[in-house]
Amino acid sequence: MLRQLIAVLVLVASCFAITSDTRFTINGTHTGSKRQFGSPRPSRRNILDLQQDIPQWSLYVQSLNALQDKPEDYFLSYFQIAGIHGRPYFPWGGSAQTPGAPTTGYCTHSSPLFLPWHRPYLALFEQLLGATAQDLVKTYPPAQQASYQNAANNFRIPYWDWASTPTMPAVLNQPTVTITTGAGLKNVRNPLYRYNFHTFPLNATYFPTDSRKEGDAWLAKYPYTVRGAPNQLNSPSDPRAVDNALLASNLKSGTYYALVKPTSFNEFGTIASPGTSLEYIHNSVHGAIGLAGGHMSILAYSAFDPVFWLHHVNVDRLFALYQAINPDQYLTPQKEQYGTFTLMPNSVDTELTLLQPFAPTGAGPYFTSKSVRQTSSFGYTYPEIQDWSQSPEQLKANVSAAINQLYRPSGTNVNPRFGELESRTQAQKKKAIEWSVGIKVSKFDLGGERFIIRVFLDTVPKDPKDWMAASSCVGSFPVFPPPHSAGVPYPEIDAYSELSLVEGLAHLGRDATDVYEVRKFLRRALQWRVQKFDGTVLPVENIPSLIIKVQMESVEMGRDITELPSYGKKTLHPDITIGRAGGYAGSE
Repeated sequence: MLRQLIAVLVLVASCFAITSDTRFTINGTHTGSKRQFGSPRPSRRNILDLQQDIPQWSLYVQSLNALQDKPEDYFLSYFQIAGIHGRPYFPWGGSAQTPGAPTTGYCTHSSPLFLPWHRPYLALFEQLLGATAQDLVKTYPPAQQASYQNAANNFRIPYWDWASTPTMPAVLNQPTVTITTGAGLKNVRNPLYRYNFHTFPLNATYFPTDSRKEGDAWLAKYPYTVRGAPNQLNSPSDPRAVDNALLASNLKSGTYYALVKPTSFNEFGTIASPGTSLEYIHNSVHGAIGLAGGHMSILAYSAFDPVFWLHHVNVDRLFALYQAINPDQYLTPQKEQYGTFTLMPNSVDTELTLLQPFAPTGAGPYFTSKSVRQTSSFGYTYPEIQDWSQSPEQLKANVSAAINQLYRPSGTNVNPRFGELESRTQAQKKKAIEWSVGIKVSKFDLGGERFIIRVFLDTVPKDPKDWMAASSCVGSFPVFPPPHSAGVPYPEIDAYSELSLVEGLAHLGRDATDVYEVRKFLRRALQWRVQKFDGTVLPVENIPSLIIKVQMESVEMGRDITELPSYGKKTLHPDITIGRAGGYAGSE
């Protein structure tokens, strides 16, 4: 037994050069800012905008390449920063695994900590790239150094707004990219295209290849990250399949409802609470990019794909937008259902729960949700949030206008004079009725396999391959069980979502205000199906925890573009789903 333990310790030491008692100081990136309250801060920019800024774009590409090139046994390498999220399930920055906690990554999902935890994670990534960008300025000719110094000072990591542009930015699909280096124009490896693992095969101790024991085993056999691939060895990335999945994911309308409908931060932030959440939309993007076999659709591997960072910066941006329009809302205590590398199952998540392994000092306490609440703590903002020059009321109005302009879906009821210049005292708030489908399901109904619940209005295509993109499909709910190696019985981890029927009913010419007719129509036309990620169709009865409920709510639309709709209490209609597998019967 002792020899086995020594062998394991030697293996660990040879694979990962991490000093378990050393914390790395994360304070964000504050260049380009005076670090004073009320002072401007540089924005994290849309990647489509950043590409047009030659100095910043060139520094970004070079910095990300440099990070990816760092030896994987270095604790500040791309490999180990990505590994904080999931595999290799190894301590980072002094945060040892809590005894009794699950063997998984540090990341929090299905938890109100989901959004706060990723904020210092992104700040760490930004801090490393920003420091490299500063060093790169010295490689440019003296005549260019002033412009590149300014670019480096104002550099912040970019986001991809998949809600307003639901296709992959073209540059993500290009193996090389042309930038301006200190030596002039060069065609270089594109670090956004994929991450190439340095040592291959991967260490099977941390990246198992036995599919009988691990549900993600096929990914350990890839020497680089892939997107949109089936879960078969050596399947290439499929950008067209990814774009098709993104376009079918209703990201624009889903994002709008996630921003405007929740009545609490927990409802907005996590699928562990009933309603429509940003985490649900986030999951849909992961599923669309990874599909059956890509890295993004497997929690343990997703952060290795460079698109992960663009995706999560946008998630943090939407988090910040929600904060701007709901400044008094924040995390309230809620049970931690599954746990993480450092959080125990069934503990209680609060504002003061430690967001390990991230710390603001080398010796002090770890960050908490309370200490990461403000983006200013890390030295950045977003284009829509100029909070230093506006009152909270002005900020709320301007951010509300941006949300309406960017994400308001077609088919929604709007003020007939919406967007026109009109006295607010003259404008009347229009009232409407909206219908939606609420979903509740246990993540482990298939024993750890991923699955998707698809909801249809009217016809369901005969060929399941057509389900995702069918015009009758009003939405899909991808379910990602966390990595689980403890065997049976599986834990009960509930997940919730809400799919809007507004656009579907409008498309079919149905009057949402005619409650009797809508109920009659939905009893006939509302249908749902279940698929595995590989497309296999399952009987709905195979998902015993599934509950589908139809709900109606009154809505007061804003008087103008600076106001968001206000939602009333939901009225449930169990008569629409009762008697069907997964149908709500009025007792849950």
